[in-house]
Amino acid sequence: MPKKPLLTVSIVVQNHRDVIESTLTSLYEISGIPFELFIVDDGSTDNSDEVIQSVLDYYQHEQTFYFTHEKPSGLGNSLNEILSQRNGRLFWAPQSISEIDIEQLSLRLEQLTESTDSVLALQNHTLPTSYKEWIDLARQKNWPQNGSFIWDLSALSTANRFFNPYLKEFHGLELAARLGDLSPIKSAKSWFIPSSLVEAPEPDFSLRQELLLTLLRRADYGDTMRETILETIQKLPAKSKKSYDNDLLNEAVKLKQDGRFNSALELIEEVLENNPSHSGARNLKIEILEKKRRYVEASELKHQVSKSQKEQEQEQETKQQPSPETHQPADPEDVAVSLIIPTTTYGKPALEHCLLSVSEQCDTSQLELIVIDNASLDNTHDYLDELKERNFLNCRVITNKKNAGFAASVNQAMEKVNGEYACIVHNDIEFVDDAITQLRDLMESHPKYAVIGPTTNKTLNPDQSTQNVQEDDPDLIRAEYLDSFCMMLRADANLKMDEAFQLAFFEDIDLCFQARSKDFRVGIAPHIQVKHHFGTTTFSLDLDTESEQYWKNVSYFNEKWNIEVFSKDELKSLSTFDQLLALDDLVNPLFPEPKVQQQFEQLFTDELKTEILNAQHDKETLCKLVHLFMVMEEREIMRRLEDKLNNVDIPSSLIYQLVRFYFNRNIYSRCTHYLNQLKPQNESLRSDLYRLAILVENKDLDQAIPMLKELMDHAPANPMLYKLAGDIHKFSGNKEEADSFYDLAEQINPFEFANEEKDAFGFEL
Repeated sequence: MPKKPLLTVSIVVQNHRDVIESTLTSLYEISGIPFELFIVDDGSTDNSDEVIQSVLDYYQHEQTFYFTHEKPSGLGNSLNEILSQRNGRLFWAPQSISEIDIEQLSLRLEQLTESTDSVLALQNHTLPTSYKEWIDLARQKNWPQNGSFIWDLSALSTANRFFNPYLKEFHGLELAARLGDLSPIKSAKSWFIPSSLVEAPEPDFSLRQELLLTLLRRADYGDTMRETILETIQKLPAKSKKSYDNDLLNEAVKLKQDGRFNSALELIEEVLENNPSHSGARNLKIEILEKKRRYVEASELKHQVSKSQKEQEQEQETKQQPSPETHQPADPEDVAVSLIIPTTTYGKPALEHCLLSVSEQCDTSQLELIVIDNASLDNTHDYLDELKERNFLNCRVITNKKNAGFAASVNQAMEKVNGEYACIVHNDIEFVDDAITQLRDLMESHPKYAVIGPTTNKTLNPDQSTQNVQEDDPDLIRAEYLDSFCMMLRADANLKMDEAFQLAFFEDIDLCFQARSKDFRVGIAPHIQVKHHFGTTTFSLDLDTESEQYWKNVSYFNEKWNIEVFSKDELKSLSTFDQLLALDDLVNPLFPEPKVQQQFEQLFTDELKTEILNAQHDKETLCKLVHLFMVMEEREIMRRLEDKLNNVDIPSSLIYQLVRFYFNRNIYSRCTHYLNQLKPQNESLRSDLYRLAILVENKDLDQAIPMLKELMDHAPANPMLYKLAGDIHKFSGNKEEADSFYDLAEQINPFEFANEEKDAFGFEL
């Protein structure tokens, strides 16, 4: 049986995530004092509950009682709830704790239990002994907080054993005023120090008024005393709402400068609750949200501010001067083509350029626009709202809080199209003539085709390259697949992109295979051309044909459509050694196909192994062998062949694959060995990312931090940078900052950088 508690400690939490861990830890480290702990989460919205649960799970204190309120009920009501259930004789209700002096706390508790005339101990304050002293205190700023009182509840009458539920703060002082003249046990030395992250509250007009009203209700005060109190109430300086808001904002600025962003946001929200259009508060909130890397929320608030300013400007303009429309939008019933454009990260410049070319080059009379905003990091949100306000091409916007990927974005838009055809384009496409109308005309004249695309200057599909177009080519060439940079679909073909392809690669080819499986045709229009600023989005996301995403999708696509990567009959004509080399050209370097692995195992005998190790190979053959044995996880022969690479000029493609191989196995010395062999012209963002990641993994933060800042300026949309920034903050103990960076990495690429659940101390569970 646990010992009956002497002390009841009450902790009421309302958005105190920053301080609750230190508060609870300080209490649980108390020894020699039997206490029970009541915790009430009074409607917190900052995930304080996660921290509380983590600390409770760690300490497993038998006499801890935890309650939660879905909505805030107030500090007074929460304290009264605890009073009704407590078992301890003594009661203490600190808001936050940084440090406890157990010796001093034990001494005050002992004095209280032995005293016959004191109902409380008071830290660092004295209580008034006359009504004049109470009036003087009501005018002062420095009032004792609730944590400065320890109450002996056994000495209080039942009628007074409650806290004023209408107060926001200073419930202990109000109770003392209600009880009359007291002789508290004074504590010259502090038994606890509150957290410096929680600002001491300052009594406002309503608190001063309530304290004086409490004095007015006391039966032991005569008429003269009551008249004096009434006069004092009438003369209390009621601070104007504007002045009060400015004081809160000034305090929020100080908190922001100190890096205490959560506390600053609480003050700003208080101002905005009273005055939602307060421009200073909204601008300060935007700054703090951006500091916390909460870019989507900041962008939304920027838009609200911009919209409000525009509305004010429009009110000042006459109705005879409406803003001109770029184009008369088509009626939804008359729409022939729905133009679908996904965008993400810092895609606004490319999107603007694309839409400008649509406006200048294309007939928009039967065109509607659907843009999918995949959690952009720039002010794309504002730009799209401007398009909607101008009713540009009946613009509709689909907003995703995380990057849903190209396939999912297109599917979202396809559910909303009004047109008979859907033209899907990348945001980095530039129209040089009316390609949309030309593609639509081809679709109408060739009803067997479900997907048609133009040619361009840069594409992953060589059949769509303008370099391969001949003057005598027909208007439409039947094809197996298209690149999605620009592709027009027949809406009634009911085609849907496979979202298993995640961010990018092969979802367009898969769509074409689906169309062909439904007996539709896929075609290339060689004489319809668009300009493609290739890689504007994918490169910023660290996606290219060497990325893991690319090879993962190759594997999935081949498996889905039963694509055979090699023919045994074709290999039979080669020698055993040459068959082995041929497999290196065929194998998926990151997700090797089972059939290729089986063929490799059949070929790779002990005799062949001996032959390979003893033979002298040319540079190309040696590199192929190293690569193949790396893919097949034959580490022993791979390392022996690697030794022969010391005097070989290794291709940069192999260097990067070797670096990835060893990095994934935490062998950073080998990574550095190969990175140092890159020629200056082959250095890239990826090599810098590996170097930075190695510094972070080795916790060499003095070098990592300046390198991170430089790369952030160079590639602000790269999710790996935000993941590494999160790692740096985690190692430095900055959990909140770490989580904000992890969240941002997840926002950009949720498929690879999902922010795994972490405990209260910032470590993955």
